[in-house]
Amino acid sequence: MRFNRTAKKVLFTATFGLCLGAFEGFAQKREGSIQDEAIEVEKTRKIELQPQVSRGFDPLEEAQDLRKDRKMKYNLVDRKWEGTSLPKINNSIVDPREGDELTSSYGPKFKNVFKVGAGNYGHTLMNAHFGFTPNENSFHGLYINHDANRRGPVATSFSGRNENEIKVYSKTFTPTYLLNGSIGYKRVEANWYGRPEEQFNNMANGTFGVYYDRFNYVGSISSAKKDAKFDYIATSGLTMMSTSQNEREWIWDSKIQTVLTINDNLSAHFSGDMTMSEYASLENNRRELYRVKPSFFYKNDRVSVHAGINVVNEKDKLKGINTTSLFPVVKLDYKAANFIHFFAGLGGDTYFNTLSQMAAQNPWLRNQIDLRNTAQTANVFGGFKGSNERSFDFEFKFMYSEFSNLSFFVPSTADSSKYTVIYAGDLKKAQVMNFSGQFNYQLNERFLSVLKYDINQYENLGSLEKAYHRPAMNISFTNSITFKDKIIISPDVFYMNGLYGLNPRTNTAVAMKDIIDLNLKVNYLITKKFNAAVSANNLLGKNYERYLFYPSQGLNYTVSVAYSF
Repeated sequence: MRFNRTAKKVLFTATFGLCLGAFEGFAQKREGSIQDEAIEVEKTRKIELQPQVSRGFDPLEEAQDLRKDRKMKYNLVDRKWEGTSLPKINNSIVDPREGDELTSSYGPKFKNVFKVGAGNYGHTLMNAHFGFTPNENSFHGLYINHDANRRGPVATSFSGRNENEIKVYSKTFTPTYLLNGSIGYKRVEANWYGRPEEQFNNMANGTFGVYYDRFNYVGSISSAKKDAKFDYIATSGLTMMSTSQNEREWIWDSKIQTVLTINDNLSAHFSGDMTMSEYASLENNRRELYRVKPSFFYKNDRVSVHAGINVVNEKDKLKGINTTSLFPVVKLDYKAANFIHFFAGLGGDTYFNTLSQMAAQNPWLRNQIDLRNTAQTANVFGGFKGSNERSFDFEFKFMYSEFSNLSFFVPSTADSSKYTVIYAGDLKKAQVMNFSGQFNYQLNERFLSVLKYDINQYENLGSLEKAYHRPAMNISFTNSITFKDKIIISPDVFYMNGLYGLNPRTNTAVAMKDIIDLNLKVNYLITKKFNAAVSANNLLGKNYERYLFYPSQGLNYTVSVAYSF
């Protein structure tokens, strides 16, 4: 397997930088050690229950006071390959745009927010959150989001987009358990502007796009006793989606995670989940997935071992599938010094693919797509991570995996502006070699910088000439700089290369141009209640394509004001 020269240079530079950072951490070592990587039931108030929901909704967490001393804490957990995930560049019209998460730099007193904004390409933005606390043990909230572009990069209104969302939720805290629940509705509208421009002249306004209506309910109950020997969290959610292409899908997803502490060194873990779904187009297809994962976790001052099994049963009514797979779960973590850990492991899993997930990644889907589960039949990984517990932490990881039914987006032969889903790894498993890394640096409470890189090499794709729309390299460099607790400047850089698309008109692979996206956001806190922000995206003004035939917006900007109370 070979990487191109650019990938090799970036990999060498990042690896050298991580090793240099580790050496510096040794020279500046302080008392303490990085956290052993135990499997723990999360106790924070932010619990993301449904990965297919595009927004991790919890804008009301008390913002940390930027003027207080802070100890760095980053979540450097095992990187888990999602069979359908595709790296995104969030500011681009190529992906449904996310509304900004609403937080206040001045703490819980000002956590209700009303925000409006406007920009070029006919951009309109409105975020609102209203919450109240009837007593000290409960919290209720309402969230509303509107984010749309009346015009786009091609043929003005023919490439517009629209996103609207409303959500209500409730939280209840008691000495023994925590309850969370939310109900939401979201509509995403996207136009098929990837077709030849002359075709727009024969189409009436409003008939050249697709919309997705999603209704979602999710609830959870978890233990509130942090020092209890037995800990748990149970979640259950229902997602129902319909489209303008006469498609319907419902997904019922439930999961439970438990931890039993046996002694200071040993704990027993169990997780189980059930997913049931029905996708209705020309035919109704019922699919199910059941998973149980018992394991044990042992740790001492130097070594931690997590070992168990992962048993997965999947069913597909139309395809006549009813199979059970067993995967090992093994991870070894060795603390070589107070500032660095080495880790290695192996495993495997099966990922449940849905229309809702596919449309969240690529909204330009034709109807009647083929839905299959992606199985990671083999997974071996290793790497190192560390922190000086003051100013930086890092992780470098290598992973080799084999997949069956690894999904790819390609334009439809009948209509190149509509995408379909194809799969690789049927008879012979698709192979993926991955290098990933992350480096977080915090000079003080006013400067934070995060560098991430992800390099992939794909082999054994069967009849597919290339790994369509999966980049070979994905790099992000995000920063936050605060001046006098009033002005926050956030310059970001995103880079992708190695993208290929399939041109159905010629049935050939098309090498797509590299993506370099420079963004800048300036937030000015006028008072404790008012702030103004200006964000400029794609400063180079390149109409790059994340998906073939769909150019992104050029230079785009948004001016917004927000009132917190």
